[in-house]
Amino acid sequence: MTEESKRAESPGEADAMTHSDKKRVLILGGYGVYGSIIVEHLKGTPAELVVVGRNEEKGRVFAKSQDVSFLRCDVNDSDALKSAIAGAFLVINASGPFQAQDYAIPRTCIEQGCHYIDLGDGREYVAQIERLHQGASDRGVFVCVGASTTPAITSAMLRALDFGDNSLHSIKIALNAGNKNQAGVSTFASILSYAGAPVKVWRHGRWQEATGWSLGEFVEFPPPVGRRRVYLCDVPDLELLPRNFDVNNVLFKAGVELTLFDYALSLLARLRRWRILPNLPALAKPLVRLSGFFKFLGTLHGGLAIWVEDDQGEKKSIALVAPENGPQIPASPAVLLAHKLLAEGVPAAGAFPCVGFIELKAYEQHLAPFGITLVRGKDGKWLG
Repeated sequence: MTEESKRAESPGEADAMTHSDKKRVLILGGYGVYGSIIVEHLKGTPAELVVVGRNEEKGRVFAKSQDVSFLRCDVNDSDALKSAIAGAFLVINASGPFQAQDYAIPRTCIEQGCHYIDLGDGREYVAQIERLHQGASDRGVFVCVGASTTPAITSAMLRALDFGDNSLHSIKIALNAGNKNQAGVSTFASILSYAGAPVKVWRHGRWQEATGWSLGEFVEFPPPVGRRRVYLCDVPDLELLPRNFDVNNVLFKAGVELTLFDYALSLLARLRRWRILPNLPALAKPLVRLSGFFKFLGTLHGGLAIWVEDDQGEKKSIALVAPENGPQIPASPAVLLAHKLLAEGVPAAGAFPCVGFIELKAYEQHLAPFGITLVRGKDGKWLG
């Protein structure tokens, strides 16, 4: 047995291991940007919450502030992971980036008969989760990946745009965060994983190749966000939307409020493409530290917008606008799904991308107290 596993089982390691009649919910990376939001929302549920992570100092300080338990565990240690999950009802994995992750954690959950939700935004990671479907179904376990902005919220927003039986000419999605919002290492690592790398995109009804963090353009979000620059991202929607919609063109782009940083990332993408800087993800931590010096600039305003045109030329758009509290958006699918599992039980046994489990109305109601609103548009103009 490894030292990490011994620590996970040790009664002195954490009150996380004490007996409780409550359903035990583990939040991996629970002291990070999104994990901490999930913990705060689930505190009022009839569940025993356990924050799990490698950084004992940060984890214990945060867990104490929230009056929940902490368990030190390196999830890359299979024995420690298995020991931590044993007896749990649900694991919520908020410890990205997911581009480089395999299915070790959800597989372990299936083996242990524990339900699993994550905020995965890795394209292949989310799109190929059905590999685990039979095993999860046989064990009666619910595995749901991508419980975040993409594909969970974007798919709900798209389904709210009613085009009847018409085919779709194009779907364009854009995400842009205010500069004063906190961006963690995993966010930067996610962007750097595909910046300058080949990205498969659905154009003119067939797969074509483009380059990550290219195709830059300015788009207009509803106020107070306004005009922002965005670039091509490699996310689950690029793979899933052509499967789920009769559409000829799909693009997903993102950016940050300070155009200077957008251009800097674009330069890094070019350097990777030219093989001058082949390992961009290694720059994630330095970039996080560097961005901290510029937090006095910009705003908290961020948004997620979708523009759709059907084959008859009708154009509709929809957006979530966050004057502040933007990180509540990507955290909300995991929060709502966890509430649903705890209150209503398992929606289905098997392994699924997070598509169709939460309706847009539920997101609206959940996000409204944070000042986040839904805005609709038509013919290229925002109506709200």
